[in-house]
Amino acid sequence: MPISFLDKNFGNTFFSLLDTTKKQIRIISPFIGYKTALALVNFIEETESELDCVLITRFDREDFIKGVSSIAGLECLKKAGVKMFALQDLHTKLYIFDSESVIMGSANFTFNGFYKNHEFGIFMEDEPEFSKECNNYFEGLLNDIMNDDDWEITLDRIAKEKPYCDDAVTGRAHSQKKPRKNESPVIVQPNQVKWGAKLDFQVDQTLEIKEEKDILEEILKQEDEMQVRKRNTGIWLKFEGNSENRIPNDVTYFERRKKEHRRRTFFPKAPSGIKDGQLLFMTMVSNDKEDKGTPIIVGYAITSGFKEKNIVDDNAPFNSNNRRGRYPYFVELTRGQFLKAPIKEGITLRELARELQTDLYPNPKSNFNEIIYTHRQKSHLQVTERAHDYIMQRLETLFKEYGYEEL
Repeated sequence: MPISFLDKNFGNTFFSLLDTTKKQIRIISPFIGYKTALALVNFIEETESELDCVLITRFDREDFIKGVSSIAGLECLKKAGVKMFALQDLHTKLYIFDSESVIMGSANFTFNGFYKNHEFGIFMEDEPEFSKECNNYFEGLLNDIMNDDDWEITLDRIAKEKPYCDDAVTGRAHSQKKPRKNESPVIVQPNQVKWGAKLDFQVDQTLEIKEEKDILEEILKQEDEMQVRKRNTGIWLKFEGNSENRIPNDVTYFERRKKEHRRRTFFPKAPSGIKDGQLLFMTMVSNDKEDKGTPIIVGYAITSGFKEKNIVDDNAPFNSNNRRGRYPYFVELTRGQFLKAPIKEGITLRELARELQTDLYPNPKSNFNEIIYTHRQKSHLQVTERAHDYIMQRLETLFKEYGYEEL
């Protein structure tokens, strides 16, 4: 039996096997990452054959709130036709390809699990007999889940869960505000809401589960964060509107800007940090589908940067909304793409806080309060390269679904 031990390259091995998979892929993983989910979706959409893909995972609200598992990733997988089932207290990680090859070990189906964390596992290629036993385990577990109740993860279930997760993130932001004098700090309790099959043999409920931390990994993470603090990414969220004058969420970006300069965005102070060739994610201060106030990203644009001459004068065209007074400065937008759908269909800042958390801004924030409210009173705000990748991937998905308009 050809057996290989894996202490790295989980991701390379997984996607290499996926390239030769013709009929089915079976995945068991407690946590699902957005990047790995999107990579699997791209493979499913590009392959000519009908690939039967089934996933068993957890559907715990606390996992989504902490960002260790991505509900947006689950949504992408579901839209691509992946069948997904929820199991509480799941810890197994198992990947089966065409009932012939198997990866098993400690790595979750996340970017960190596949490429960054210190993991260990076993890889067995072209071993149909052993793979059959693993597949029998998978099918037995799936059968137990289905017999317990209807625990298939649907788009409707995901849509209902997302607002609760966003509210929980926002709620923790409120609780982490500095207490006033004579006020006691609020102690945040983990969210106990879990959805999925509960099979008695999975976990001894009398045991206390504690998260173990790898010291070397923590040191590397601290070093990475120090480098990020020094990095000027040139990737910006550009906010339009404000909390006193929210932009209607039922119009598209260009419908909202009919009376304004199509290729300019305005600022209350000179945005000298925005340079030629940098990218602005155009972010509307509006209300989401649940009618809750939040900035919403609807597209992106490349800018020629701020120049000293970029000041609105009395004779400037499209001088509406008192640009001369409150927002006299602007930058030109050279090209870009914007969602051809109402603003409320865009990407909310609440979603970014949920999915990226401390990786959202170049200077990592220490708590939910800072993550959620950093943008307040700001016309533009720099984000990380990881945030750029996530937003662009999400925009591409939305563009496919709703269409887009060029600048």
